[in-house]
Amino acid sequence: MSADARAKDEGELGSVGRDVLWFDRPANGWLEALPLGNGRIGVMAHGGVEVEHLQVNDGTAWSGSVDSEHAGVVVGARAAAAAISAARTAVAAGEFDEAARQLQLLQHRHTQSYLPFVDLRIHSIVTGSASTGATEVTGYRRSLDLASASYVVGYRVDGYEVRREVFVSHPDDVAVVTIGTDHPAGLDLSIAFTSPLRITGSASTPDEAWMTLRLPSDVAPTHDDGEEPVSYSDDPASSMEGAVALSWVHDGRAGTEGTAATGVHRATIVFSTRTTFAGIARRPEGTAREALATARERVSAALDTGVASVRSSQRADHARLFRRVAISTGPVPAVDLPIDERLRRGNANSLGVLSLDPALAGLLYSYGRYLFICSSRAGGLPANLQGIWNDQLRAPWSGNYTTNINVEMNYWQAEVANLSELADPLFALIDGLSVTGAATARRIYDAPGWVAHHNTDPWAYSPPVGHGRHDPRWAFWPLAGPWLIRHLWEHLLFGADDGFARRAWTPVRSSAEFFLHWLVELPDGSLGTVPSTSPENGFAQPDGREASVDASSTMDLVLIADLFRIVRAMAERLGLDDDPVVRRAASALPRLPDPVPGRDGMIPEWRADRPQNDPTHRHLSHLYFAFPGDLPLTPALRAAVSASLDGRGDDATGWSLAWKVALRARLRQPRRVSDLMRLVFRNAEAHGRGGTAGLYPNLFVAHPPFQIDGNLGFVAALTECLLQSHAGVIELLPALPLELASGWVAGIVARPGIEVALRWGPDRAGTVAPIEATFTPVRPSGWAHHRVVWNGREVSIDLTRGLAATLHGSDFDVGAVRMDRY
Repeated sequence: MSADARAKDEGELGSVGRDVLWFDRPANGWLEALPLGNGRIGVMAHGGVEVEHLQVNDGTAWSGSVDSEHAGVVVGARAAAAAISAARTAVAAGEFDEAARQLQLLQHRHTQSYLPFVDLRIHSIVTGSASTGATEVTGYRRSLDLASASYVVGYRVDGYEVRREVFVSHPDDVAVVTIGTDHPAGLDLSIAFTSPLRITGSASTPDEAWMTLRLPSDVAPTHDDGEEPVSYSDDPASSMEGAVALSWVHDGRAGTEGTAATGVHRATIVFSTRTTFAGIARRPEGTAREALATARERVSAALDTGVASVRSSQRADHARLFRRVAISTGPVPAVDLPIDERLRRGNANSLGVLSLDPALAGLLYSYGRYLFICSSRAGGLPANLQGIWNDQLRAPWSGNYTTNINVEMNYWQAEVANLSELADPLFALIDGLSVTGAATARRIYDAPGWVAHHNTDPWAYSPPVGHGRHDPRWAFWPLAGPWLIRHLWEHLLFGADDGFARRAWTPVRSSAEFFLHWLVELPDGSLGTVPSTSPENGFAQPDGREASVDASSTMDLVLIADLFRIVRAMAERLGLDDDPVVRRAASALPRLPDPVPGRDGMIPEWRADRPQNDPTHRHLSHLYFAFPGDLPLTPALRAAVSASLDGRGDDATGWSLAWKVALRARLRQPRRVSDLMRLVFRNAEAHGRGGTAGLYPNLFVAHPPFQIDGNLGFVAALTECLLQSHAGVIELLPALPLELASGWVAGIVARPGIEVALRWGPDRAGTVAPIEATFTPVRPSGWAHHRVVWNGREVSIDLTRGLAATLHGSDFDVGAVRMDRY
């Protein structure tokens, strides 16, 4: 049964409550607003009674341009070579502080920042009430239906209904607001745009409103307070321009000033945004006026088509993606409660949120898929640190692409949660970095191939950041390429064809070429990386001071080994075994040390197994090989990974919790997953840099502050608890937390391209067991013999064209398989 059919059969899609977030009051701030998006236009809807505030983003609205990478002082090749040589000498002598000082000489400035765009406010009061103030508001409800991607505010004024709906269409590239009331007097409506950006032109007439904007040429990160925070330039090449256009139709009387009307019973507002962004690593093209003309064309076309047709196309487009997967992790509460009240009651429960309300796990899962659909579409930009939603001119950490975990975590769900095409923007970013990163490889490392570091942006910024003064623990990390390459490889493991393999080969080969140059031979004959960092962590020196630069971090070694294995496998697939880079990578691979248990039975962060300075650090870089990597875990390695997680402790940032859940799932530790889930679902204590990880009222995950990687990573992590396929078998329910003892999921995907529908519940012994599982090959790569495992028991199935295999719990005892047509 398909995900859509299963959900319909259960009566659990959309407005019945399973995939709906709702509040009984307007938002009290941005972290209570509800998100909408089409991959480019992002909207945070606040739901005020008299003022609907729509905070609007454009996914292409970033500061700067491709010239930003060359602004300020740029380190030259000779100086870079000297710094790297001196850093290597310092590491060999144990002078780690000096090594760090040398690496600071390689630092450039910072990436550019993701920007807010405009704020749209729709003022709405009952006609004639401004003078009397005699209105009573009751029955307020605002909701976000994940299945239809629609936001609705409804309430009654003096007993009469007022209703607003907002949706953002990907096919028509517009946002639509509809307003209706049965109040006899109708509504007084007025519309106004504001923007935190530089406004270069605007107009507001009875029929339309528009605004043109100049975007900053530079926005410094909040952690670089010594820099000019926000800079503008009149140089057309230094930054982008943009525009927003709005038109509306209504049945009232046009106002005498601005975009306003009175006595309105029905109104439809359509708006769209546009910038002069021309593509990743490309110069902006066009002007604000041209951007405005394009936005107006979109708006006019949507109005000509009609809102009913636009809504129909939008819902079909969204459903095509969202309804591929449906999930139930338990019954929804018998009483329909607002989402903030469900969280409050759950957190008051001594056994944790999911013990009281297990359906919240399925809701957060569906929400993560929804947010991914809204923030990453083919032809657009990848989801950034905040997806496409941001209301701050200086977004936390610039809202950029942080490549040492965060942007990759955003895309962990793409294959397993049946949204593989949404990874196209990430692949486009890799293509861009392979171009800009080639110049950086030549200039800084005198190396062939391409390299990228800790941060990047739509201009494919590739050098080390830091202004010459930041700690190399995060500013120097040239391993972004191999981790990003892993996503190309995963796409192939899940069934992508040879056409994609040929496309991916160029950045894969080029990345390997760089690391063959970067590796050095160590005294014991092995290959390693010098200097080396382990993302954002450090170690204790003999005198107790902290350092962050050494030789051969575990993450360096496992990422490079992973890359070389991918090169070998892709070359075999494409018939390129004689390629010189392939031969050199094959020779180098056995000389890269494998991860091994070290001090106290844990996996060390550096090969030298330095003492830990921060044992509970949020990053788990040294455990990459266990997840998202797929290195086979020997009993010794498995024990060492578990000990390392124990040493780190459970508490962490939001995205780190998602990574820990995935790792505990790989270790088949459902009780430890339960412990982590209690932290995932707790209330974030503060709306800012303080407080704890957990959930904000609108279910955004707190770092803190908000970062979307925790939401998107949760989808992949819970999928790992339900289904794993990285080890050559399809394993069911490897680490399901006990709070989710009954449920079903349909549409998740196993390698090499098999949709899985699974229902589970307690068996006679009280063990959570599969009740029924159906396996449907969705790509030719899935037409083969497969082994299915549950709880150490194995059943074999054969999937051929036109056939699906259905297993029941008893089949794991007797080995029987039933084949059904699909």
